[in-house]
Amino acid sequence: MKIVLFISVLFGSLMSLYASDEERNLQAVFFSKSAKFIEWPQKNQEKFVITIIDDNPFENILEELYEDKQINSKHVEIRYAKKIEELSGSDIVYITVKNPDFMQEIIAYAQANSILSISPQRGFAQRGGIIQLGFVARRAHLIINHEASLASGIKISSSLLAIAAQVIQKDKK
Repeated sequence: MKIVLFISVLFGSLMSLYASDEERNLQAVFFSKSAKFIEWPQKNQEKFVITIIDDNPFENILEELYEDKQINSKHVEIRYAKKIEELSGSDIVYITVKNPDFMQEIIAYAQANSILSISPQRGFAQRGGIIQLGFVARRAHLIINHEASLASGIKISSSLLAIAAQVIQKDKK
């Protein structure tokens, strides 16, 4: 009986680990797929920069995925940051920080510098981040803060807004 229980727990742990790996892969692919539906203000830089701030949940997935790829006709550069100043020149910032005050500072910097902010953390879009990204049964579950994207000068196409589970926008009066 104990062996059956142990095997069940072990199998369940392995399945959740697999799901976690699969979710990371889906998140990594989301960056390039979503960029097709997003328009940034004109920037004079040669590369499309994706920055991960704080912990890197992707290991080497991003480097492998984007090694010889382009987004918006620009070669992709992957960066890792611990400080806000290191976000300069980014097009996308993926935020994994847990500290809510630091999170707000990053969101404010991203908004002021037309950087698309993405995070898997609950309440991210409600705090002013642009895309809260999750997956349910291998399908993207998006909460998009359209008001924050417009304040950043970032235009999100109606096609991407249409697939969001929730869109946060200014109340029209």
